[in-house]
Amino acid sequence: MALLTGRVIYPGDTGWDAARQGFARWADYAANTPRVVVFCQDADDVANAVRWARENNAPLRVRCGRHNYEGWSSLVQDGVIIDVSDLGSVRVRRDSATARVGAGLDMLDLSEALGQVGVTFPHATGKTVGLAGLTLGGGFGVTTRKWGLTCDNLIEVELVTADGSQVRANAEENPDLFWACRGGGGGNFGIATAFTFSVHPAGNVAVFSLSWPWEAMEAVVSAWQSWAPDTVDGVTSFLTLLTTRSLTMQGQFTPDTDADLPGINALLAPMLAAANPLSVNIQVLPNLNAARLFLGVDPQQPEWRVQKHSDDQIFKSSSALAYEPFPPQAITLLKSRIEACPTLSAAPSQPSMIQLLGGGGAMGRVPQDATAVWHRQTKFVVQYDAYWTAPQDGKMTLDWITAFRQDMTPYTVGAYVNYADDRLENPLQQYYGDHLGRLMDIKRCWDPDNVFRFPQSIPVSPP
Repeated sequence: MALLTGRVIYPGDTGWDAARQGFARWADYAANTPRVVVFCQDADDVANAVRWARENNAPLRVRCGRHNYEGWSSLVQDGVIIDVSDLGSVRVRRDSATARVGAGLDMLDLSEALGQVGVTFPHATGKTVGLAGLTLGGGFGVTTRKWGLTCDNLIEVELVTADGSQVRANAEENPDLFWACRGGGGGNFGIATAFTFSVHPAGNVAVFSLSWPWEAMEAVVSAWQSWAPDTVDGVTSFLTLLTTRSLTMQGQFTPDTDADLPGINALLAPMLAAANPLSVNIQVLPNLNAARLFLGVDPQQPEWRVQKHSDDQIFKSSSALAYEPFPPQAITLLKSRIEACPTLSAAPSQPSMIQLLGGGGAMGRVPQDATAVWHRQTKFVVQYDAYWTAPQDGKMTLDWITAFRQDMTPYTVGAYVNYADDRLENPLQQYYGDHLGRLMDIKRCWDPDNVFRFPQSIPVSPP
């Protein structure tokens, strides 16, 4: 008989409410009360929790950073939350330019640990984003065009499978499972306990932030979508369009050598020529300082934070991908829908926004079938973010952002699995495209009883 080990918290224990809740503070936790939360301290704790859940017929959820936008990693009625956030070891091998790291790390802790020894890797832009979910779903960030997605830098993953076994997956050992773990989404095939990544020298970088008047929106979007996916690999950028009619671009130039850093001005020339900017801010920083800037932990410059979500906000996110530049009518539609954001009874601390994330570069050169990432050839990702504070504003805000995304579908394709959205039609097809069939085959092999399941998880048979 399996026993629960690790840091085990039951209802009524000190810290229970904090232990059971996720990133989505507005989710219906009252109707989804777990039986127990297990904070695993090692892979054995994870294996014991899986076996215990199976022996006790308890559904389970797998959790790392609690960043699932729908809260699914923390919502399970009378089940077990298996939390790996205490798995935080970091071991760097300079001779092989690799790092073996615990699956529970968040972006801030991992960036700090790697930066202290002079290396870095393609991280996300939210400080509390969990490494496991980011990697297993793909992983966009400020070096996506330089070094590819987070999962493109994955060498090996260590997992606990549905029967409680501990396995490794890499290009030679369990290659099918390794393929699925590079873009097939978290919580589907096993519970990751450690990853081995390729890491990169953490030299100096140039970070940039530009803003324009709203009247220039159409010209700036047109210029950006032609420039961002095709500029040099070292430049990754994000274009943010706020419903307050604010327009900004942020990004990072990661050069091969410091001698290339002065070239940032020439690289930005197409965007500077698109329209007269209101502001231009370019800074050369050590890589770790730049990471802190984008992760929002530089108290002197909080405005650089790319990932706007915080634990105190109510928001809804969705996504789509653009395989081709938007035609003029799509940009006009984008502008009009942003301007049509409903007036709220209470203004949220963060305005609703649309964010465009540049693709291409190293990400686009990985062969389509090399990983489970289907949307490999995207020019840019479209992220739709709606925020509100007062409960009575929820429905109209949700209706606005849902209709907005739908109106843009003639010009976009699919969705990004790490931006979970419960309003998507045929979500698995939108996330995985033609890779879905192979992912279901791998699911049947490694989890035939569908132990790892949640809304929008990969099924063992066609839905």
